[in-house]
Amino acid sequence: MNEDKFARLKAIAAGENVASSLPAIWTHNVETPLLGTIKEFSQFEHDRYGTQDTVTVERESGELVSAILNGYLSTGMQIQKAEVGDLVLIQLLGKERSNNGSMFNKYTLIVEKE
Repeated sequence: MNEDKFARLKAIAAGENVASSLPAIWTHNVETPLLGTIKEFSQFEHDRYGTQDTVTVERESGELVSAILNGYLSTGMQIQKAEVGDLVLIQLLGKERSNNGSMFNKYTLIVEKE
């Protein structure tokens, strides 16, 4: 039996809701921490912001979620020696004002070795 290699693309073009193989994008939100198992580290080139580091995390539900790592989170991952298979919690705590008066996002980052 020949399977139509374009079946998935045809279904999307027809407006069917076909589950994507791409991970969901984590929005840095106080109410929704990113908690799960690290599946992959990656990078992409953004036309405005340059090279962006990312992490893909598998939540307990099995959902794959990708997050862009700002400088603080990227450095924190390196300091904690985060690797694929480790457990991770990334939690946005809210905005804070630095000593020089500028606003920044404050995070909790915890990496636990499996």
